[in-house]
Amino acid sequence: MKVKITPFNAAGSIFAPPSKSFAHRYVIAAFLSGKDCVIENVGLSDDVSATLAAVTSLGAIAKRRGGDIVVSGKRSVLNATVDCAESGSTLRFLLPVAAALGVNAEFTGSDRLMSRPIDDLARAINGHGATVSGHTVSGKLESGTYYLNASLSSQFVSGMLFALSVVDGESEIILAGEKVSKGYIDITVSVLREFGVNIRETENGFKIVGGYNPPERVTVEGDWSGAAFPLAVGALTGQVTVKNLKYPTLQSDGAIVDLLKKFGAKVYVSNGEVTAAAGELSGVSDIDCENCPDIAQVICSVAAFAKGKTSLKGIERLKIKESDRIAAIINTLKTCGVKAEYDNKTLTVYGGAPKGCAFDGGNDHRTVMSAAVIASAANGGSTVDGAEHCAKSYPEFFEDIKRLGGKIDVNF
Repeated sequence: MKVKITPFNAAGSIFAPPSKSFAHRYVIAAFLSGKDCVIENVGLSDDVSATLAAVTSLGAIAKRRGGDIVVSGKRSVLNATVDCAESGSTLRFLLPVAAALGVNAEFTGSDRLMSRPIDDLARAINGHGATVSGHTVSGKLESGTYYLNASLSSQFVSGMLFALSVVDGESEIILAGEKVSKGYIDITVSVLREFGVNIRETENGFKIVGGYNPPERVTVEGDWSGAAFPLAVGALTGQVTVKNLKYPTLQSDGAIVDLLKKFGAKVYVSNGEVTAAAGELSGVSDIDCENCPDIAQVICSVAAFAKGKTSLKGIERLKIKESDRIAAIINTLKTCGVKAEYDNKTLTVYGGAPKGCAFDGGNDHRTVMSAAVIASAANGGSTVDGAEHCAKSYPEFFEDIKRLGGKIDVNF
């Protein structure tokens, strides 16, 4: 699906989409608790829908009710085929969960997802009563001591925390290497504690005792990674307010507030609302995306209009996301006449005057939305191909941009 975007002056307010990070975790925790729980404001993103379908395959009794999910226990399942679609969180969280539940499971998904690395997660599981071979799980996980390289993916750590939350007895996770995306691990720990799981952080990892005491109802907070895109539009073209955003937040992508300020945008936070307004933008040096990789692309969209150079580090893992996002950033900016280069450590964007053009979304939701941000303020009209991929995380993205005054024409 292709959209045509004419530059505009953004004005108005919208509600942030539900946080994928919290929604994934609430659905899994509610399933593992085996008790009744209502999860409010889950939304309709493809990734969270993948997690709901996956836990249902593993035995959850759950259904959608509008934008909410109602979990009413779980059933025993011995064998399952678990389709994770394109969701890395679904695969990496639930593969160890299947092992903990003793479900012989085969995990499937898109070609890109199946090519993303899980070897370190498999090594941590193997030898503890369960076996992971490729994307197939057999046996039943036991309590014990588990070793993980925390520098590869926070999702591996979160997956093991979920798994050990339903294994009898106390277990320990010992982490090697510097934690990447630590904020996402913090969200997992927060959700597990909210569901009554006994979990304690140690000097080099976690100790966790299996068992749940869940709440009857939880509410998913607004998503900072999604909100970053309309806030960037406000910083470039006018003034945008995004509601239902908790600040401070455990979501590392809340860093967009300080980053937009550093660029020179006018940003105000008050009572769960964040407003970003246009200002004179200048490049920012040494932006560390280690803990907020999901906003690297939208940062570069803003940097394209900022005077001078902007440099980003801690972005190596962008190569193994839904696409090679480092290449996507460089190609997107090149298409609109902005130079960017990567030296295997630092990505540098040379701000300029982006021109309207035909953007290729590269089958990646964040690439599509980042291109749309540029198109909103570029010199001349643009088209963005692949708009349907926004459904992965932010199905209402283009409708929200329209609510802010966006001149968008959708063609099939």
